[in-house]
Amino acid sequence: MTALSTEAANFGWLLDNFVRTVPGTRHTLVVSADGLLMAMSEQLDRTSGDQLAAIVAGMSSLTRGASRQLRAG
Repeated sequence: MTALSTEAANFGWLLDNFVRTVPGTRHTLVVSADGLLMAMSEQLDRTSGDQLAAIVAGMSSLTRGASRQLRAG
């Protein structure tokens, strides 16, 4: 597992602010189109962030497949 880039770490302040200011929000993360974790809030540990990134990638892929199947957007 590699560390997040300096740019991603610097972006974390925005994610942390989002968690602090939006009621009910516990964690935030940014995921690339291919499912790689790009940035995350400080409350989330790296292992959980990587796991959630993989889940998001899977859900996104399923959604695209369903959209094509149903010929919807």
